[in-house]
Amino acid sequence: MPSARWSRQPWPNMSSVSEMPVDADRREEFATRLYGWYRTAGRRFPWRGGRSSAYHILVAEMMLRKTDVRKVEGVYTAFIARYPTVQCLARADERELRDSIRLLGIEDRARLMRVTANIIVSEHAGKVPSTYNALVSLPGIGRYSANAVLCFAYRRDTALVDTNIIRILGRVFSVWSQKARPREDMRLWDVAAGLVPAGHGIRHNRALLDLAATTCTPTKPKCAVCSLNELCDYARCPGRERGSAGE
Repeated sequence: MPSARWSRQPWPNMSSVSEMPVDADRREEFATRLYGWYRTAGRRFPWRGGRSSAYHILVAEMMLRKTDVRKVEGVYTAFIARYPTVQCLARADERELRDSIRLLGIEDRARLMRVTANIIVSEHAGKVPSTYNALVSLPGIGRYSANAVLCFAYRRDTALVDTNIIRILGRVFSVWSQKARPREDMRLWDVAAGLVPAGHGIRHNRALLDLAATTCTPTKPKCAVCSLNELCDYARCPGRERGSAGE
């Protein structure tokens, strides 16, 4: 891990906290341990391949919303084969589209995907937008999905905050939210952004997601084998976890 140029990503309309609750040395140690673990334990998915386009990433993120990743893995490849471009998705028969992703749940997902594709074709010349404001203007695309597209498709050092990453922030650094909807807590987004080393956004976010899914699980976390256990407040003192509102 190179010496860090730690990237404090600005967030639209966000009031930054006065001080980062995680000092630079601890951030660098966190990254070193996290990336060392990810190098051998990271998960593989079809949308993570080097040939994945911004369209592929957008489709994956829309499928992954409130859905188990294994279910998405089961339909993604066939879906991309059937709708290989945003133009194909825009022209899709909605009933056939709905049938192709029925396994994923959320009744309105197929309609949102088709409407989004049509907007990209008509308003963005068929190219998935590469700015935050343009992405969140698309139906069904919120803060998390927009940042995921910016990171994984356009290689921006943007932060991601969902229930899983909130759990890691709380356990490792004792940074919790008191808000009813922690994912909307700008302080958590600011802390998460401060952990992303410049130039390492993709690896950083994938590693966090994979660690949360396989090791730092909601129940019975595998602290004994976790590469972060010597750095983690929870692993050193499990009784201190108090969670956050809304989880």
